[in-house]
Amino acid sequence: MQEGLPRLTRELRNETCPQHVVDDVVARIVAETPSRTPLRYAIPIALAGTAMLCGLLVWSQFSGGNVGRNPELVQQQPLRPMQAAHEAQSALGLIGTVLLDAGARSEIVISDRAIAPLRNGLETATRKIIHHTEP
Repeated sequence: MQEGLPRLTRELRNETCPQHVVDDVVARIVAETPSRTPLRYAIPIALAGTAMLCGLLVWSQFSGGNVGRNPELVQQQPLRPMQAAHEAQSALGLIGTVLLDAGARSEIVISDRAIAPLRNGLETATRKIIHHTEP
């Protein structure tokens, strides 16, 4: 079997498929693939949009869609200046903390995922240039 393997390999390399067989296979593949039309996705998207719109309407009715008509909210006392300043300070502190945490996470992601590939790419490029310019 081992002696006939190179001969069989040469024969298989020289073997070609008749053109009519290739044409028949291509025709079958084209016939069996579903057509990609934009209307194929239109009906599910329209149904999903309608369901979301109905859900939002029902949610707004039950969760306080009549907020403008609530007399308790209109009769609230205005905030005192010290209380307003304290609430603004708390809100800004919270925003600052969130931004610092996001910056720290971004720094970690950049140092872990971006610096090493860039360094490796630079070293690879340097080696290629050095090997290319060496006589």
